[in-house]
Amino acid sequence: MALTLDQFRETHGDPATWCAAEIDGYLTTGDMNPPPPPLHSHAEMQTVAADYEKSAAQQQAVADRLAADGHTTAAGIWERGAQQARQYAAAAHFGYPHFEAVLNGW
Repeated sequence: MALTLDQFRETHGDPATWCAAEIDGYLTTGDMNPPPPPLHSHAEMQTVAADYEKSAAQQQAVADRLAADGHTTAAGIWERGAQQARQYAAAAHFGYPHFEAVLNGW
């Protein structure tokens, strides 16, 4: 079984305390056994971000209509949905690893 980058970090601790030989070992391990690629490419995540931005705009429009009609509780629910969609869109712009972390609350 090949040593992974995660296993190397677990064995050697905090990268801030590594000496030059440990950094070289980490880079060599990464060259021999690179981490798996993200599940979605950067371009795919930009499409996801655009979809979330569109969803946020639609939800905000519903919230505004409800608020104008005096339905403050329902408007607040739709407003929170729009806010969450904007947060997901912002995270998706950074790529899949960041989006996954935000989605899972890491």
